[in-house]
Amino acid sequence: MKTVSYFAGVLCCFLVAASSLPAEHNAAAKKTPHILASEDRNMLRKHLDESVLRGEVPGGALLLVHEGETVFKDGFGFRHIKHGKPFTADTPFHVASISKPIIATLVVKLAAERRLDLDRPIDAYLHEMSDLVLESGERPVTIPTLRQCLSHTAGFRSDYDEGGRPWLRLRGQGMTLADAVTEEAKIPMPIHPGTEFAYSGIGYDIAGRIVEVSTGSSLETAIQTELFEPLGMTQTTYYPDEETAEQMADFYWLWRSDGKFRRKLPPPPIPAGKYKSVGGGIVSTLDDLSKFMLLHQNHGVHDGKTFIPRDAIEQMYRGDRPGKFYGLGFMLKSNGKDGLANQISHSGSSGTLMWLDRQRQSIGVLATQHRFSDGKKMPESQKRIAADAPTWQATTKKEVLDPLMDRLQKSNQRLVGAPQRKP
Repeated sequence: MKTVSYFAGVLCCFLVAASSLPAEHNAAAKKTPHILASEDRNMLRKHLDESVLRGEVPGGALLLVHEGETVFKDGFGFRHIKHGKPFTADTPFHVASISKPIIATLVVKLAAERRLDLDRPIDAYLHEMSDLVLESGERPVTIPTLRQCLSHTAGFRSDYDEGGRPWLRLRGQGMTLADAVTEEAKIPMPIHPGTEFAYSGIGYDIAGRIVEVSTGSSLETAIQTELFEPLGMTQTTYYPDEETAEQMADFYWLWRSDGKFRRKLPPPPIPAGKYKSVGGGIVSTLDDLSKFMLLHQNHGVHDGKTFIPRDAIEQMYRGDRPGKFYGLGFMLKSNGKDGLANQISHSGSSGTLMWLDRQRQSIGVLATQHRFSDGKKMPESQKRIAADAPTWQATTKKEVLDPLMDRLQKSNQRLVGAPQRKP
């Protein structure tokens, strides 16, 4: 593993100049351009570069959108440290659990079109779900609904419990999504449906399989046809081709014991049509994820037309007990007077973070490809990085990006409210 001095030497050769590009999907022309103040742009650029120099992050990319206009879009650091390959604004990456709000949006769209029902028991679509059992050996009082699968209240085993990530075992076995869901239906449930929140990717595998049954297509075909192609998300897929795979960022563990990065060897590619984690397997880019979030910022309207009815898409931002901090596919924060979350977001274990601040009318996509190593068996005294250390992404958003976007919004409000000079 190279030292910080290595980062400093190579970084100088590969820094990408900061850019402010107008969003192609701008809903309407603005009289006042949204421009980051030079001191804010310099501060942000310094924070990103110094984070790489300090060894906090191998590299990444950031996109900020304010009221439909891109105000920052750039890469920093490396997508491959040893070879000095830069992480650019166009680098594709694994989004991990950011896949969940994408899948949930597809399901909500199909429900709005009455091609499936969020509140229908899942055994109406998948007969094997009639045989679900609890860990006690008893039958659950009710069969979970698709809505409960999307809100992590279906009762399936949590990702954080032993055996709660079956995709790690099932991936690469040559099975289809239908095969994987059949296997997952045999995993005893620890919770009665609808009684507790338990973050579970099993429910999202089931949701993906119900999409297949409802559309008569593979999940990849359905999501491309129903969501990605209409929104212009041309770089988003479960199955990247060879060219895309070559350009993707490598994944790094940030070791808790010594604070150094260790590259994870990429697993063999999964052939198209074979099982990948539905709630964690998507590959995308900054631009594509911003297009997706603009659909939510615009209340379900795309290209001037209703793509998903407003009342349908906004139900995704409403948290009900249990799990009031999670809606349908989104983490929720700070409810407004309308009962909807003022901020919706999702993170991914690969080092990704995506959010929409409905009050600030701003979107952010922050992508790295790294996370802390587990280190559970290591005494806390031997850890350079504590078990409860906040992620770099969350800290950057809270301490750098949120204040920056506040200043941008206030600056724009002053400009808009200022009297206009006559030509």
